[in-house]
Amino acid sequence: MTRFLSALPLLVGLGILLIFSACDRPDAPGRGVSDPRIIAVSNYPLAYFSERIGGDRVRVDWRIPPGIDPSSWTPDGDDLAAIQGADLIFLNGATYETWLPTASLPVSRVVDTTAGVKDRLLPSGDGSVHAHGPDGSHSHVGTASTTWLDPEIAIAQATAIHDSLVRIMPAHQIEFSSNLGLLIRELQERSAPIEQAVNAAPSTPVFFSHPVYQYLSDRFRMNGATVHWEPDEPPTPEQLEELDALRANHPAAWFIWESPPTPEAVAALEERGLQSVVVAPCGNRPETGDLLKTFDANAVELRRIYGVDDE
Repeated sequence: MTRFLSALPLLVGLGILLIFSACDRPDAPGRGVSDPRIIAVSNYPLAYFSERIGGDRVRVDWRIPPGIDPSSWTPDGDDLAAIQGADLIFLNGATYETWLPTASLPVSRVVDTTAGVKDRLLPSGDGSVHAHGPDGSHSHVGTASTTWLDPEIAIAQATAIHDSLVRIMPAHQIEFSSNLGLLIRELQERSAPIEQAVNAAPSTPVFFSHPVYQYLSDRFRMNGATVHWEPDEPPTPEQLEELDALRANHPAAWFIWESPPTPEAVAALEERGLQSVVVAPCGNRPETGDLLKTFDANAVELRRIYGVDDE
């Protein structure tokens, strides 16, 4: 009896350890060893990285409606319950998830994919308040959050996802590492043609339609100025007046949009000698293709700006 009592603290500690370990075990109660792990994500790039690295070992529970900017999306009660029940919750970080401060999430399963690159995060906007149609008014003061537009940060985010998947499914480490290696190579391949084009004419001025291109501009050292235009709205007289004033010191001939602009916007820019191109951040799932195909299309548009037309 004395030996049992002396060993009791050790047994209790071991029991607690096993309880916490079971939360991350692939053979958790009610689930088979080969069943996919459920992954919650806050944007499409994280979903894509999870699917590419995890393959059939994971199932991404995608809840963001089409056409909605995930950075402006707020999960409802059902969405939040599903997120809380996921095996892993991948967040973009960098103030991307505006709903996060009011949500209660299981800390042990939450992964901030930009936590390892906080020294590379950039400021966002000038703090001016404006509207995004039905999404309401807000400002861009704080931290820029479209981090994945810098391929090097995207690779860091994918690596954080890989490390978390290995943690809960260590038996599949080789598979996950192989998938990550292929993904990194493909991301690097998308970076090279953009870098080559910008380096050919680095002083070329451009306009960005919205403050979402900070990481793209910083990574490739683009000479950009940012305004606040919505692609689905024609520009107002005030916006055109602001643009004319900016062009006095920033004589750009190219205007970069997040999505296809209205014909009125295209015409107003053409009257001023500006051509429009679309470089999609791809925060939500694209209607066709995937993240890398979107990056390919973006590279073609960016190469047009710098005089490199792909045949």
